[in-house]
Amino acid sequence: MAALTGITAVRPTADTKSTPPVRYGATLGIAIPVYLDVSDLTHKAADNDASVSTDAVVGLTITPGVNGGYGYLATGGSIILVGATMAVGVTYYLGSTPGEIVPESDVSTGDAVTRIGTASTTTQLDLDIKVTNIPKA
Repeated sequence: MAALTGITAVRPTADTKSTPPVRYGATLGIAIPVYLDVSDLTHKAADNDASVSTDAVVGLTITPGVNGGYGYLATGGSIILVGATMAVGVTYYLGSTPGEIVPESDVSTGDAVTRIGTASTTTQLDLDIKVTNIPKA
């Protein structure tokens, strides 16, 4: 399996939990797992191998935005990833490339394990964000 690609839009569902507008600390696309950079209080693309802070996912971008701009994050519930094809029942995790979502099989030894959610259909991701700060053995 490989990282999710081809996502052209994020569609919230009736149970999507989202944030008020948040400030982006980089140009971000859609469906990007982000962390809060406490040094400047902006949201940036998360990854599982840079540091403990960058794997602390707080949500996925619903809207794209530019550095210093504002956007919305999905933090729970379900979202539709338009253009993605997921394997039903597979749980997806934060990848080692900033902003990447991968199946569990693509999380490498030593990478921090951060769960994003499980695919309930080929396009619907049920968010269940769990930051463990535990490296994969």
